[in-house]
Formats: sequence, C-alpha cells, structure tokens
Amino acid sequence: MPQSRLPDINTAFIRYRGEAIHALQTKNWSAMHGALNGINSLLPVEYQVVISTQDHEQLAKTEISYACGSCSEAIDKSDVQVFELMPDSMQSLLYGRTFNKVWNCIKCHSTNMLNTTAISQTMLQNPTYLGIVPDPPERKNGLMDRMKFNIEIERWGWLLLNEEEFKMAKFRDDNWNKGDEEMGDIDNSLDDKEGDK
Repeated sequence: MPQSRLPDINTAFIRYRGEAIHALQTKNWSAMHGALNGINSLLPVEYQVVISTQDHEQLAKTEISYACGSCSEAIDKSDVQVFELMPDSMQSLLYGRTFNKVWNCIKCHSTNMLNTTAISQTMLQNPTYLGIVPDPPERKNGLMDRMKFNIEIERWGWLLLNEEEFKMAKFRDDNWNKGDEEMGDIDNSLDDKEGDK
C-alpha cells in the first residue's frame, strides 16, 4: 500500500468514527450502520471485521468441562449425560434424597456424583478482539421488542466499533513504519549532485 494513502484513510476513519459515536449517542441506527460500514470498508480485506453470528459463536463459546473423580480427566459438558440414580437406603436416610444426580465418565466409565464433581468453565478474557462480531439484531413488531431492540443494537454497535478500532490500530502499526523502508527506494541522485557543487 502506498504510504501516501495512510493519512487519507486515517482522516476518513476519524470522520466515520465521530459519526458512529454521535449516531450511537442519538440512537440514529441507520447513520450508525452507515458509519460503521464506512470504517470497515476503509480497511484492506485482511483487516476488515467479519459480521457472522455463526463464526462469532464458534470463537466466543464458553467451554464447560467436568472432572472425573476416578481418572481426573476433564470431560466436555456435551459428552456428559446426567441421569438420576436411586440411592441405597443408607444414603437416602443420611441425605434425605430420593434420587442422586450422577454421570458416567466416557474415559474410565466410572459413575460420578454431580454434586461432588469439579466443574470448570473456560471463557474469553475481556477485552478480547476476535475480528468477528455477530449479525446485527433485527427489529420485530411490538412495543416490548422496540425497547429490547434499542438496547441490543446499541450494544452491537459499540462491539463492532471497538473491533474496528482494534483492526485500524493494527493496520496503522503494520503499515505506518513501512514508509521508512520504502523511502530507501527513492532516487536521491539530484540531491547528491547539488551537494557536490
């Protein structure tokens, strides 16, 4: 990318960013969409933010795992089948339960009590920039949906703007200093000749 285009892109980015923030503050959703799409289109394809609910959910999903009490293996929640097991008369008398919730480990096949199982949850740390945001919420009919929509679209707008700012900063960092390298290719022979006189 020619070094001379970076200030133009930066100026347009600043203008669109100001418009996006103003549109978010005044709840002008069509202007917000226009400004945010303008920011995204300024960036080269490899720096653009992807808008896809499916891809975003895949990257941002929380992982939950259950630790087996026998083999200590971490088992993904999707592989755990919880079921109720009738306790023996002594457990029923001690704990006052008629059924115990248990699950079987898929590795060692031992039965684990759900209430004594160590459950771990892995989620993304904030802030995390994925380069992907979900599709914008859609407005439906009804008064209740209108209030919910305003909250969701504002949250989505700020999410997209933050992702775009991160991508723009990365784009600037990756390209701003390239000008120094490209300057080495400039023909300075006329300057040298004038200095010799």
